[in-house]
Amino acid sequence: MLVTVWRHGEAGSAPRDRDRALTTFGIQALSKAVLRFEERTHDKLLPGVTSVLSSPWLRTLQTADIVGKALAVSPTAEAWLAPSAVLTDVEAVFERQEKHVLLVSHQPFVSELLWYWLDSTALAPLAPGGWASVAIAGHGRGLGTVANSEVQI
Repeated sequence: MLVTVWRHGEAGSAPRDRDRALTTFGIQALSKAVLRFEERTHDKLLPGVTSVLSSPWLRTLQTADIVGKALAVSPTAEAWLAPSAVLTDVEAVFERQEKHVLLVSHQPFVSELLWYWLDSTALAPLAPGGWASVAIAGHGRGLGTVANSEVQI
């Protein structure tokens, strides 16, 4: 299975953290990043994204919408991808039995998830709008290998 972990784009401020919207720069950067993602996925002969799942917070919903529209996949909000996400919650992804699932969430969860699957912190933390695709043999420490990434945009 291929799982792409995508950190939401650059967001502004709001009275409540969950209501922070993407900035103009964040929207523009994501639009460019998703084009590079498509090109690299195609060039590496990786399967196309079959599902886009996101945290229900505003900036992740907006990110998932931008990515989903570009990939022609309707995003779905999942409460388990909110900032309180924990590694064990990701088991739901493996029950889906899909070829390529894209998750949109928050730091530090996005990087911790990648480091868990890779059993290494060698991959830099994901910057806003950054992503990494990991080929995973199963949900467990060290069962993944990086297939594609762009940690800084």
